[in-house]
Amino acid sequence: MLDVERLQFLDLYSFELRLDYFEKILEYTSSSYSFYWLEAILNLMIYKDTIEFDEILDEMISLAYEDVVEKGYHLGPLIHQKRTNALENAILSIQKYLPENCSKQEIIICVKQHDEDLKEYKKLLIMQTPYRLLSSFLVDVGGNDPIWNRPKDIIETIKDYNEKYRLPYIIENDRGLKRRVIVQPEWRDFLMTNYRVIMEWVHDEKIKYLEKRKIEESAS
Repeated sequence: MLDVERLQFLDLYSFELRLDYFEKILEYTSSSYSFYWLEAILNLMIYKDTIEFDEILDEMISLAYEDVVEKGYHLGPLIHQKRTNALENAILSIQKYLPENCSKQEIIICVKQHDEDLKEYKKLLIMQTPYRLLSSFLVDVGGNDPIWNRPKDIIETIKDYNEKYRLPYIIENDRGLKRRVIVQPEWRDFLMTNYRVIMEWVHDEKIKYLEKRKIEESAS
């Protein structure tokens, strides 16, 4: 749970931020994608507020690499002993090109060098993750609503909700991996001010998810 008491609010913006929705942003996630997507955005927004999907995915791969290769976590379910998680499979496809204990920068460089080989995994990763992460803010959109499978429509829905109350980000429409996340200025100020606390929360929730999956796999 996010430790709200440790957060600092900016008087100018705090009234516009729905922290009650933000607290639930990782609550009902059914895959590990949301943790790494959010963590990647938090890292990249330090330098800019408009970020291409492709850049977020590169950051996600670099963040998840150690969890998969060094720590042996499965990021998604095994079906008939086959790995089904696109992020995990992307990492395993480039592992052979990297030395043991490689640095984050080496991983990023490798991802860019083998970008063509990773395209199909990346396309799977952006099918719903960028939009589903905001589901706690989209209070009238059900989890099984077909709109989740229509990117252009859900992008417009996100923008409509952003007019009612500020969402952490909206999405600028383009083609596939060229779409862009635009972190809203009010949220960017808030997230930057509380960066350490929020990153601790994301990390803790991610580890809880991965450990739970590990226990479930051991029991099966």
